[in-house]
Amino acid sequence: MRLDGVGMSEQSYRNGSSSADQWPAHAQTRTTPGATSAMNRGHVLPRFDPAKLRRHLPSTQRIRIEINGMLAGAPEAIPDATAEFAIGWAFANRFFASADQLGKVSNTAGYASLMVESGIDLDRLKYESIGWIPRADLQVEQSAMVSERAPRAVSVMSEMDAIATCRQAFDRFDNDGAKAGYIHAALASADEVVCVARDTRADAAACKVLGWAISTQFDCMSSMLVVRGVLDGLIVEAAARAGIPIVATDAVPTDRAVAIAAHSCVTLLGLALSHRRGLFVDSGHLGEDVALLSDSDEDPFEAPDA
Repeated sequence: MRLDGVGMSEQSYRNGSSSADQWPAHAQTRTTPGATSAMNRGHVLPRFDPAKLRRHLPSTQRIRIEINGMLAGAPEAIPDATAEFAIGWAFANRFFASADQLGKVSNTAGYASLMVESGIDLDRLKYESIGWIPRADLQVEQSAMVSERAPRAVSVMSEMDAIATCRQAFDRFDNDGAKAGYIHAALASADEVVCVARDTRADAAACKVLGWAISTQFDCMSSMLVVRGVLDGLIVEAAARAGIPIVATDAVPTDRAVAIAAHSCVTLLGLALSHRRGLFVDSGHLGEDVALLSDSDEDPFEAPDA
């Protein structure tokens, strides 16, 4: 089901294609085989009318997020699920640690107010969230390099289930405007895709999914977060704290994302749509009954043999 907004960003779920998939067709002027100049051929590219297409175009704005009555940040996003985005953003930036600490939430299209009970240093966290001061993390990159820990998790799905679930999620993305450039994230189990969100950035879409999971108290212990695009450390860290054991992408993770996953016991599946797909971090959440790669030593970035 797709996470969307109606009216003042209330949740709704709808099926079918998005407006981006109903992009109006425009006739093109055909080239004349015997033409001797570009002037004779006319326009090759169609001319769109922005006024008529306005409702099809994504609209982003700053979402003012207040926590305990104080402005915590104003990240930019598509305001189609403001409450979920604000909850996910606040969680990813560690303004609260669990759903139990989240109190009253109120919102409009461009504003959200959250009450949390976590004894936070609000001033420090809001400066961390905008990058004015470094995040007070656990130096996970150094920890991961010093000690490569063996997988300690139990399997939550088979490798073939993970591949099939990724394919299902990306098919949902394609049917919801991915071809027009929207960036999606989804939460899925081995059986179904339970939530899909879209935005213009992967982190914003992931925040909407995380916000939905937290607000509905969805059990994430056997789920997988599927994201389109390069996977960064913030998404992996937030997924780990939410209890999501597997994070997958059709691209690759950053080096920081790999370090955080190794430290946090998160399994990272990269290049999910490629025949070179594989685990950048194996924390033991995928069953070993089916081999994911024919040769674990092959370079995933090397061109296949002709």
